[in-house]
Amino acid sequence: MRYFFIIYALLAVLVVSIGGFRGEKFKQTPIRIFPDMDEQDRIDPQEGSDFFHDGLGARQPVQSTLPQGLEPADLADENTKTFTNDNSYYHTGMFDENVFGNGLPVEELGLNEENLPAFIKRGKVAFNSNCAICHGVSGNGKGVVASYGVPGVFNLIDSTLPDGGMYDVIVNGRGNMAAFGYQIDVKDRWAIIAYLRALQYARKAPLEQVKDAYEASAAK
Repeated sequence: MRYFFIIYALLAVLVVSIGGFRGEKFKQTPIRIFPDMDEQDRIDPQEGSDFFHDGLGARQPVQSTLPQGLEPADLADENTKTFTNDNSYYHTGMFDENVFGNGLPVEELGLNEENLPAFIKRGKVAFNSNCAICHGVSGNGKGVVASYGVPGVFNLIDSTLPDGGMYDVIVNGRGNMAAFGYQIDVKDRWAIIAYLRALQYARKAPLEQVKDAYEASAAK
């Protein structure tokens, strides 16, 4: 055992003599056994770069290029994932960039009495795919995630947020909810909101208005 401690002490002295004490200043390049990705070929936010002639690290997208798999919103059809930098209500849920609006952007969505039911059904599919696992199929906040004891799942049926506020939460997240703007298309965000409004209305509607639909659904 005595020899073990002697060897251990000699190894410690050897390591210190080679690597130096932590925090010691010296001009030589340090020996890093575990570099831990300290040096990377990337630029931090707001960091300058000598690679570009203007010294700016943050760059605008190359002109006439598009994100892979996406199309500009004004050229895409209803089945295409879109992107945009537009600050309109349709793309932000806000007026004047600081006030959440209410109501669906009917013109941009191309909604009318004929296609509104299909739009709401589309919202149901998008909601069940992205939201129901936390908020529950009925939107009452009692989804699978909540059943495992995760706190703070919002009851969407009792929500008083305006439509634009809901849109902002979908895109940017809030509280424990992550942002879903990267995976839910612009049109599907509004479809989800339309479906949630339908759920809220169904909860508050008189029984005689929803009885037939409820019984037909229960019989399936």
